[in-house]
Amino acid sequence: MGSKKRNAVRAGAAALAAVLGLGGCGGGPDKKADNFTYWMELTGAASAIVSNYGDTPLAKELQKRTGITVEYQHPAQGQAAEKFNIMMSSTNLPDIVEYNWTKYPGGPGKAIQDGKIVRLNDYVDKYAPKLKAYLEENPDVAKLCMTDDGDIFAFPFIRSTKKLCISQGLVVRKDWLEELGIAEPETIDEWEAMLTAFKEKKNAEYPLDMNTWPFTVGAFSGAYGTPMAYYVENDTVKYGPYEPGFKDFLLKMNDWYEKGLITPDVSSVAGNIIDSDLMTGKAGAVFGALGGGLGKWLAAAPKDGFDLAGVKYPVLNKGDKPKFNASQLITPGTFTAITTSCKDPDAAAKFLSYGYSDEGAMLFNFGIEGESYTMEDGYPKYTDTITNNSEGFAMSNMLAQYVQSYMGGAFIQDERYMEQYASLPQQQDAWAKWSEDDGLVRTEPYLYYSNEKSTELVKKTTAVDTYVNEAVCKFIMGLEPMEKYDSFISELKNRGIDDVLSAKQEAYERYLNR
Repeated sequence: MGSKKRNAVRAGAAALAAVLGLGGCGGGPDKKADNFTYWMELTGAASAIVSNYGDTPLAKELQKRTGITVEYQHPAQGQAAEKFNIMMSSTNLPDIVEYNWTKYPGGPGKAIQDGKIVRLNDYVDKYAPKLKAYLEENPDVAKLCMTDDGDIFAFPFIRSTKKLCISQGLVVRKDWLEELGIAEPETIDEWEAMLTAFKEKKNAEYPLDMNTWPFTVGAFSGAYGTPMAYYVENDTVKYGPYEPGFKDFLLKMNDWYEKGLITPDVSSVAGNIIDSDLMTGKAGAVFGALGGGLGKWLAAAPKDGFDLAGVKYPVLNKGDKPKFNASQLITPGTFTAITTSCKDPDAAAKFLSYGYSDEGAMLFNFGIEGESYTMEDGYPKYTDTITNNSEGFAMSNMLAQYVQSYMGGAFIQDERYMEQYASLPQQQDAWAKWSEDDGLVRTEPYLYYSNEKSTELVKKTTAVDTYVNEAVCKFIMGLEPMEKYDSFISELKNRGIDDVLSAKQEAYERYLNR
């Protein structure tokens, strides 16, 4: 780091530490003015090296820059929802809680009304000018971190570009395509021709591996305009399996199943099975993530010409643009709120605002200059500590030690992080193709309901979704004849789908007015 830049960072850190030292947050009279308690999940990638986030280089650097000591508290992996609910029943909360506050009963607005978390509008105005400007320039993002009353309830983790919102899609054996002289498929008919060739000419046991239910199913149902989810079209909330095109999708999937083109059990979710199927040639097409899927498989690939390619989400007609994908502007699991147990929310807000400053953005996206990255012609390039670790840790493990761009937090994610995490040509190509759609404009935003309405809605949506998952499997596998499709629709009505859509529509209209 140049001396000028180093001095600027030190000066900024010293100034921040000075204002943060004005007061402390909850935990009792003996709690120091420069201490915070911070509840958050510890990711699997981070826990491979540390048992507490405070032991990571990033947390230590953040303490050095701000002068704030943070006591990180983590629920046991897999128990976050249970521990969160128990914690919310207490009157003595951690100062800061990073969680999916949209799942609080009645929504985050109810959490404010219940006296659990602090309304943050004034704090953002005072202490986070860059975040405030970003939200003003991006109202669709602003609405996602607001209640229906317009109250900002948390500091958000924001994906700054469309490409950052998309990191999953369909992957096929590129070497097989080249060997068979087949172009990458775009339409459902081209997919069927490709899968048939994989079965007949490459002896694939089940060419399309469906072991990522419901993601793989949703990737193909979307071609019929019916994703396996709630979505918004022309300002109307809809449910894919309740739309007319869903029957055509089921007919096609049942046909593929009868032809042996897809997995015998379409309902299983088993990543290790996908790894094995892909590596051994049992399958030639799967659904996977950019890093943990495509990147992992290429790294483990046998050295015999094995190659993979990400392909576009399928459509019915050549030239059509895919309408749906797995995309999010804001990751809800990392909404960072200040609780009412915090004795000095001003200090907490200043601390959390650091991630939106220029220096904080570089720290959270790239880590520590000279350790985890160096500047090369104005580009923050990760060092071998991250990309080729001498102790044999995977890049994901090292990113989880030095940056928050890998997992989320109170800052805006930088696309240059993903450019390097997904740096293989196959990953870059897949990333571009998966982004060629209008999925974001149809994604259902975070909608909130009264506590009573929320309880009723959870029961009905659970009843609907459980039934749909079971019925779709049976239709695809031929365990339920398609002649019973009208009964399927009737059962959705019996389970309250119309009430669910009505409640969601009302909530969506409130969302539009936030």
